[in-house]
Amino acid sequence: MHHLAEIDNISITGNSVIHNLKAVSKMIFALFILISIVVSDSIVHIGGIMLILIGILVFSRIPLKTVGVLVLYPAFFSLVFALIMMQQSFEHGLIVIFKAVGAALNMILLITTTSYVDIFRVLSLFLPKLLVDIFLFTYRALFIFIDQIENLIKSMRLRGGYRAFNIFANLKNVAGAIGVMVIHSIDMSNRMYQIFSLRGYSGGIINWHEDKKFKLLDFLYVLISIIILAGVIVF
Repeated sequence: MHHLAEIDNISITGNSVIHNLKAVSKMIFALFILISIVVSDSIVHIGGIMLILIGILVFSRIPLKTVGVLVLYPAFFSLVFALIMMQQSFEHGLIVIFKAVGAALNMILLITTTSYVDIFRVLSLFLPKLLVDIFLFTYRALFIFIDQIENLIKSMRLRGGYRAFNIFANLKNVAGAIGVMVIHSIDMSNRMYQIFSLRGYSGGIINWHEDKKFKLLDFLYVLISIIILAGVIVF
């Protein structure tokens, strides 16, 4: 919850050159970089892309401590696939980890320099408004849901719901907690539906309007991603 709130705050209050670029150009940049990471089978190429992304994050004054913590998650979950690939060669295993971390850095750069409203606004140009609204509601509900999970875990520990070396009791308590969260999530969705119905919601919360003009820096930012993709394909 803390990291999600911090990312939300950084993306909205940030005032770097990258923050001030148009959301469209930053999303195009992220798309081309992601394609570059996916199609590349070279540690050198992916490592170079990662260094570029870290450099942009530093230039954008994004706290590397926050970035480092968030990158640990994909790195950890990719270890299973990396260990399988390491049976073929150690390099293939490293490539799996590098791709996971590189993709994570790419998305972190996007969400820490672009507010979620701007991202959904761009998506509304290509996706149905109802679908974009669902994404928006899910994003906001995620904060509430995670907060409820944290409070529930604290309550379980304070009331002795977690017992060391007692796996069956812990599984029983966790299953009960999951059931409670499912009920809470259903209740929350019903209340949210009622609130928006009373306020006359008929689909399409976000309307497209962009005050910023596509400037030279936007073209240069997109051009960098095109050059990186071309370099990965050619070399």
